[in-house]
Amino acid sequence: MVATGVILGIWASPASAADNTLTASIPLSNSVVPVSPPTITLKFAAQVGPSPQVSMACGNPGVVQATGQPALQQDQLTVLVQLLSPAPKGTCTVSWRVTDVNLQPAGNGSFKFSIVNDTAAAPTTSTSLAPGATAPPTTIVTSPGSGSGDSTTPTKSGSSGPLGLFRLVSNLGLAMLFGGLVVIAIAWPEGVEYILTVRHLRTVWVVAAGGTFLFVAALEASQTGKGLGSSLIPTSWGDLLDTTSGKAALLRLAFVAGSTYVVARPERAIDPATQPLALGPPALALVTLGFSREEFGLANWAVGSIHALAMGVWIGGLVLLTRVVLAGPGDEDLVHAVRGFARISAPALWLTVGTGAIQLFQLDRGHLGSGHGLVLIVKTLMVSLMVFVGVAARQFINQRVSRVDTMTAPLATRLRRALGIEAIVGVVVLALTAWLLALTPPGLVGGTGNRLDIRAAHRFANSALNVDVSVAFTERVGINDVRIEVTSPPTGVSAFSVDFLAPLNTGVNGMSIDATPLTGRGVAVLSKSTGFALSAAGTWTLVVRMGATEVGRQDVYVGDPSLAATTTSPAAG
Repeated sequence: MVATGVILGIWASPASAADNTLTASIPLSNSVVPVSPPTITLKFAAQVGPSPQVSMACGNPGVVQATGQPALQQDQLTVLVQLLSPAPKGTCTVSWRVTDVNLQPAGNGSFKFSIVNDTAAAPTTSTSLAPGATAPPTTIVTSPGSGSGDSTTPTKSGSSGPLGLFRLVSNLGLAMLFGGLVVIAIAWPEGVEYILTVRHLRTVWVVAAGGTFLFVAALEASQTGKGLGSSLIPTSWGDLLDTTSGKAALLRLAFVAGSTYVVARPERAIDPATQPLALGPPALALVTLGFSREEFGLANWAVGSIHALAMGVWIGGLVLLTRVVLAGPGDEDLVHAVRGFARISAPALWLTVGTGAIQLFQLDRGHLGSGHGLVLIVKTLMVSLMVFVGVAARQFINQRVSRVDTMTAPLATRLRRALGIEAIVGVVVLALTAWLLALTPPGLVGGTGNRLDIRAAHRFANSALNVDVSVAFTERVGINDVRIEVTSPPTGVSAFSVDFLAPLNTGVNGMSIDATPLTGRGVAVLSKSTGFALSAAGTWTLVVRMGATEVGRQDVYVGDPSLAATTTSPAAG
């Protein structure tokens, strides 16, 4: 209380001097930020005189934070203050006092914001607005990307490679476990009596459990920017609860752990009393694959879940047949297993292809020139090969296996070869799917499943700083889509923000988008669903900043939605 009183006393000034106002700030007044910001930015309505005074106190009672000397920027409207050490979590009060250009008192004030964490362990893209405005939710960030708009899923570290590999191992392990159990439950109940079957199920469970654990850790590293090694500790996975894909990954790991119920005693998969508990956890673990993209809605997640289950039945059954059922000659139960698999795998294969086609249409919408589209073309070719081999194998089973009573060695060899080729192609398709999940398709650039409603991109290039940034938005009064892309530099971007300064004499607040998680090439998107709104028609000034340095600014006309078209004025400088 004493420290707070001292600060308030320092900044107290006569009411008659309060003729300058704060129009924007970073962080936003009354906002919540994940970690202590490195700097505090204040933007004023009128030019500020030299030697502005800024102080910050955090906690209750307020503890004054060590700051650098407030720096007045070239526009004489912006004051930047560096924090010499990170502020603690809690509520912080920023107080300011300024003079006009003639050194006469020009006002004072303060605003508050809250810090969630003590450390910089969970940076996310936030949005800061002028006092009184409403902050949109977190943006969707993809980095690093390319000029075509393709980029990886949210990431700040170099863990995208391990993330894709561990995703593939997890998906493959889950498919082999669930598909094998389904074939045993429907077509081969005698399988639980074979020691080779038990070993197979336990091996694929280990693959699924290990791959899923590493996948969760890699996803944590990807979303927070931490190293993979430090993300292997489960107590650090709390940040995953902030995203749909993170929650799905944690649930997947829990369901894999629950699958030990059936792995320990595979006969539970054929007992009607225990079958739901036996097949439920691996099935639900596979369902979480349908929640891999944040941008999907409920209908998309449903299609993705059906796709995952059908894929598991198909590829898991294939692996069980090639590794266990057809390992050698045997009695009629092996023949029954092959026939039963043929019955259930045909609809599973076509369901996999059909639901996959629906998803890919939503993702690319015919735009195959992107990186995502090129990988999609390769995947389509592999799926075509998979279908061709699968249909040929089913015809062979229907023609040859239907007329025999026992599984001879030559027949087992021929079937194992044919189904093995199909299984290999299926694994390649899974690998391509994991690759596609690391790319942002054109159909989801806006993060909502629809294309962005934006005008032409405004480029901010500064050769002296080696910075090239483009900003595009709807350019309408009301809610807007916004797309920000960093083309250069490849790395080293910090404290990156885009300010939207309101037209003069409108009385509306400006807005500032903090895109700090972009540490290099990549794309940040605010869709209309986040509520990013421009409240007045007229010429808005866009200012791109890298830290305390202004990269460039442009004036853009924002029209009333009732008008047929809007225009864009030339750059201001």
